Amino acid sequence: MRIPMAFSFFMSAANHNYNAVLHLYSPPAMIVNDIVPTLPPNAVTETNRVTLTRLKHDLVLVEEQLLSAADAYRMYVCNGHDPPFWGYVVESAQVDGPRDILVLMRGNTGLTRGTTLQWMSMSKVFTRKHAYLREKVIDVEGPAEDVMIAMLQLLRDVFEYAVEGNWSYEKRMEFDHAFPFDELITNFLLGFRDGF
Repeated sequence: MRIPMAFSFFMSAANHNYNAVLHLYSPPAMIVNDIVPTLPPNAVTETNRVTLTRLKHDLVLVEEQLLSAADAYRMYVCNGHDPPFWGYVVESAQVDGPRDILVLMRGNTGLTRGTTLQWMSMSKVFTRKHAYLREKVIDVEGPAEDVMIAMLQLLRDVFEYAVEGNWSYEKRMEFDHAFPFDELITNFLLGFRDGF
């Protein structure tokens, strides 16, 4: 397990309040209600083990160049109601009844660019290529492929810990909300990953 390395990585980034992340390594913390999105009716989320298995599988496909990490985990959200945004796929769920696959999108939206978590139907999210073809938008802020791969490797390591600790839905949502995607991009661009 590489959690101590991940923990030191979180602690090394400057200019961020990591109280929420620090709570992830202790007993479950109280969670602010607006962080945890309501799960749609009849939706069943992935278990910690299923998420870990998915991350491991996707990393193998990325290594074999059968999947792009940036295309699979960084998507454009356009639901027709709210302003569109670029975000990260952090969870998934299946809905019975009207068969649908949902993804939990982590984005920085609104005037304050505050972090939000939203459950979205897969029909409302688009890969970089499809976003360009459909909406003529380009992701100019997102990570390069190697940075996204490094993030997925870190998420895989964290979910090994989540399986051992049997994280609850609320604890996973707290982690998804607190994970410092944007700061990790900056650190990787500055060459932080070289010594990691």
